[in-house]
Amino acid sequence: MTLTRREALTLTAAAFAGPAACRSTGEAVAQTVESQPAAVPAALPDRASFSLGETVYLNAGSQHPFSKQARASVDAYLRHRETHAPDDGYELNSDAAIEKFARLVNADPEEITWVQSTTAGEQMIVRSLGLPERGAKVVTDTLHFFGSFPLYGELERQGCEVAWVEARDGRISVEDMDRAITPGTKLVSLSLVSTINGFEHDLKAVCDLAHSRGALVYADIIHAAGCVPVDLHASGVDFAACASYKWLMGDFGLGFLYVRKGAMEHLTRTNYGYYGISQFSTHMYPFDAPGEDLVEYEFADTASGWFALGTHSHTVIAQLNASLDYILDLGVETIQAHAQTLTARLKQGLRSQGFTLMTPEDARTPIVTALYEDAYKRLAPAMKERGIVTTLSRNRFRPTVSVFNTTDDIDAFLEAVGTA
Repeated sequence: MTLTRREALTLTAAAFAGPAACRSTGEAVAQTVESQPAAVPAALPDRASFSLGETVYLNAGSQHPFSKQARASVDAYLRHRETHAPDDGYELNSDAAIEKFARLVNADPEEITWVQSTTAGEQMIVRSLGLPERGAKVVTDTLHFFGSFPLYGELERQGCEVAWVEARDGRISVEDMDRAITPGTKLVSLSLVSTINGFEHDLKAVCDLAHSRGALVYADIIHAAGCVPVDLHASGVDFAACASYKWLMGDFGLGFLYVRKGAMEHLTRTNYGYYGISQFSTHMYPFDAPGEDLVEYEFADTASGWFALGTHSHTVIAQLNASLDYILDLGVETIQAHAQTLTARLKQGLRSQGFTLMTPEDARTPIVTALYEDAYKRLAPAMKERGIVTTLSRNRFRPTVSVFNTTDDIDAFLEAVGTA
C-alpha cells in the first residue's frame, strides 16, 4: 500500500479509531475551516473590527488583539469540534493559510511550513546547518531579538566564532556588516525589524554581501510580516521565521518558517516529522503488500519535508485564515502608511518632551522606543490609571501602533508620559 502524506496521516488516525473507520481512505472526511469573510474598512483607523472598548492599546508589538472576524472564525471551528457534525459545512484549510502567508511575503507555498514559534524556527535552521561546529563563523547583531542571544552565546561556548555587530545611532550599518561578514562565514542571523527599537535592515544588501562570501542568511520577521512590506524572494534571504501573535493578528503557539528552495541543498536533515512525508508504505498490517522493509517512506523536498513535525494548533489556523484575509485585503502598504502617521506624531511629541529616542527618525516601522530610567516604576501607575496598555521596560518604553489606533490614542499616551 503506497500513500501520499495526507492519505497516510488520515489512515494512521483512522487506525486508532477502530476497524469501521479503516474501510477505505476514500471515506475519510477532510475537514477544512474556511475563514469568515473579512470586512475591509473604507479607511483607517478601524476600531470597529476590534473589541477594545475604552482601552488605549499601544502594544501590538507584544501581542495583537483578536479581530471580530478572527474570533468568529475560531468560534465556528470550536462549534464544529463540539459536535463533529459531518453536514455543518465546516472545513479546516491549513493549506489556505500557508498560501495566504506566502502571498503576503512573496514566497512559494512549498517554501513555507508551520512552526511553533520564531525561536523554534531559528533553532531548527541552526541545527540543520550543522551548528555548533568548531571553527564555524556566525555573524549576528545587537539589535537582533534578545531572546536569541543565549543561542549564539552557546554556539560561541561550543567552538563557533560569533561576530557581534554593534548598533550605532540605533542602526546596524551595512558597512559594519560588510566588515564582519568575511569569507568563510557560514550564517548571518538578524531581525529584519528590531524588537528593541524598530530599526529595519536593508535585507537585500545584507544578503548580497553574505552570498558573495559564501554565507547564508536567516531573518526573524516577526516585527515585519503584516506591518511593513516583505518580499522574501526579492531579498534573496535563505531562511525566515515568525510567530503569528503580533502584526499577523494570530495567537501564540503557531507561526511560519520559510526555507528558500535553493538553500535546501545546504541542510542536513535533523527533523523527522510525519507531517513532512511525501510517500508512505507499510508491510506489516493485514492486506499489506509484501516488502523487504516494514515501512517505506520519503520526505518531500519542501519546507514541510525538511521541518514539519507533528500536529499544530487548529484554532490558530482558523484565526489566521480570517486575519490574513483582512491584512491582504487591506494591504500592507495601507497599514504601514497609517502607522507612519501615528509614529511621526509620537516621535515629535516625545522629543518635544525631552525624551531620547532609540528609534531612528527615518524608521518606517510601527515601533517607537524611548529611553527613560526606571521607566516601568515611574510610568506603570499612570498608564494603569488612564487605561493605556503599552510596553514598559526597566529603562525604556515602547509604544507600538496598529490599524485600530487613532491620533487621540497618541495624544493620550503623550499626556500620560508628560505628566508622570
